[in-house]
This record gives sequence, C-alpha cells and structure tokens, in this order.
Amino acid sequence: MTTAEVTRDAPRADERAPTARTPVPPRSPLLSSAWLLRAAAVASVVAGMVGVIVAPGIPGNASEAVVVAFDRVSDTLAYFLLGLLVSIILQGALDLVRSHEIPLAPRMALIGGGAAVLALAAPALRDRIPPPLAVLIASITAIVCLAGAYCGARTPHTRAVAGVLCVFALGAIARLAAWELATRAGDTANISLFGTSRGLATASVLFDAGGQLIAVTWLGTRGKWTGQLASSAALATALVITWGVASGVHSGASFWQAIVHSALADAPGVPPPFGLDALATFLVPASILLALVAAAQTRHVIAIGSSMALTLVCRGALDAPLCALCAVAAAQWTALAAIDERAMWRTLIDDRNRRAAEEAGGLASGANGASRNVRLP
Repeated sequence: MTTAEVTRDAPRADERAPTARTPVPPRSPLLSSAWLLRAAAVASVVAGMVGVIVAPGIPGNASEAVVVAFDRVSDTLAYFLLGLLVSIILQGALDLVRSHEIPLAPRMALIGGGAAVLALAAPALRDRIPPPLAVLIASITAIVCLAGAYCGARTPHTRAVAGVLCVFALGAIARLAAWELATRAGDTANISLFGTSRGLATASVLFDAGGQLIAVTWLGTRGKWTGQLASSAALATALVITWGVASGVHSGASFWQAIVHSALADAPGVPPPFGLDALATFLVPASILLALVAAAQTRHVIAIGSSMALTLVCRGALDAPLCALCAVAAAQWTALAAIDERAMWRTLIDDRNRRAAEEAGGLASGANGASRNVRLP
C-alpha cells in the first residue's frame, strides 16, 4: 500500500474547524427607548400649543370657568411632559455612561449638565424661579446643547439636528447677554448700552430664524407629503396666527384673534429687537408647528425626528425650565443617535430609497408626457 492510498479518517466532532458565527448586532439604545422619545416629542408639541398659544390668551377673553379649565389642562400637560423628560434624560445619561465612542469632555458635559439642569429646575415645580436661577439654567443648557451639537456633527445622519441645536444655543446666549445688558442699562440709564442690548436681541431672533430654516430644509428632504407639504402648511398656519396677533389689537377682532394677541403680543421679549417684532412673533408658533411635523415622521429613525421636535419646541428659550429640559433631552439623544450604527444605516438606506422613488416618479411622468405628445398619423 502506497502513501497515496492512505486516506485520513474523517475528523471527529471535537476536531472540526469552528463554523463562522453570526455577528451579534451592536446594542442600540434607540430601539428600546423609541416609544418614550416619540411620546415626549408629541407631548411637548401639545403642551407647547396649549401652554404658549392658547392658555395665556384665555384670561380676559373667556369666562372664569373656561380660564380655570384651560389652566388645569395646561398644568396637567406640563407635569406629564416633565415626567417624560425626566425619564428620557435619566435613560440618556445611563446610556451615555455606557458608551465610550463619545469623547470624554462632551460626554461629561451632557451627563453633568443634564443632572444640573434637573436639579436647578426642581424649584419651578413649586413657584416661579427667580431671574438669576433662570440665567444659570439657560447658561448650563446652552453648554449641553453645544456638546450635543458637537457629537451630532460628527456623523452625517445627525448633522441637521446638530446644526439646529448649535444655532439655538447661540441664540440663547445672545438673548441672555441682551437681557443682562438691558437690565444694567436700566439701572445706570445708559442709552448706548441699551442699544447694544437691542442689537444682541436682534441677533438672537436671527439665530432662531436660522435654526428653523435648517429644520425646514431638513424636513423638506423627508418626503413630498410628510416633509415638503407638511412643513409648508405649518409655516402658512404660523403666518395666519401672526396676522391674527396683529389684528387682535383692534376692537372688532374675532375671538381667536383676541386670544392669540393676548398670548403672543409680548413674544419679541425685552429688550425688543430692531424692526423684527413680527418675525419674532412668527417664530413662536412656527417652531411648535414645525416640531409637530418633525414628531410625525414615522418612516425614519424615531430618535432623530423626536430630537428635532424637542429642539424646535424649546426654540432657544432656555431660561424656561421645561424648554431647558427639552433641549437637554434633545442634546443627549442626538449624541446617542450619532454613535448608533443602526440609525446611520437606516437613514442612509431611507435616503437612497427616497431618491430612487423620486427619480422613478420623474421618469414615469416624463414618459407619460412624451406619450401624450406623440400624434398618430
């Protein structure tokens, strides 16, 4: 028997080469918290509509029973939203502690800043917070927003939310500086300093407008019906509300015009901007309605749409405790969405499918038009 005829016995079960294992997908905190994020986004929009546009305008325009009823509804929505925001901020902080893909400095700002805002906003449950505490809350929240914007800008699928966060944070800083200078100018009777504060207030309005422009551009790429038409309808409705605010000052104003005038007449704030009072008033309902469009995006990653909605609801008004908590939640989950591979690939695949569908629709409409132009002999 030659060596060529010698055959090796079949390997035993314990000697066989190990088969390739199916790779375990990465952990995605966005999947387990998707329903909570969606609920917080929707609740923030509803609470913003009732608490900003409707309830403040009811006193003086309706009976006492209606005023009391709307106050109770507004308070209930605010407490419900607070519970949701506390839950997602704590969950976001826990996931940020576990994630090591985010750099240490912005991760500590997101975790520590979120905890600080939660602690400082607690007195708002009992009474109106004093101005120094509101300034401190807004300052810390602006740092958290900038940290979340830095993390979100590192990946393409979260850059739009990061841009809105960054612009709104800069607008909040300009608004804080304008208020501080206006207060000092009033104490010292300094007219030039008051003019500088109005310039900063104008810059703040422009920052808010720029952030909403980024949001409208992003929503326009989400689809024809749920993005372009829905955002256009939201802006048109905000324009009608702004016209109602201007018309509500007259004696013959209708009931809804009187309500929105009482609610949004002081929207420009103190100090007022230079010649942009109408724009400042328009941005308030526009941000809430655009947040509704962002929260209604169902074909995309829920965390990104919900973070955009929470960012738009706060609109850079970070001195309000609920708005500050919305901004903190949006910053944390924008950073988490930036490192989530499933969210990235889901967004890229959805964008590719949407562009393919639009190109196919354009080719089909072109073919139909060409066939109609063909004349039979």
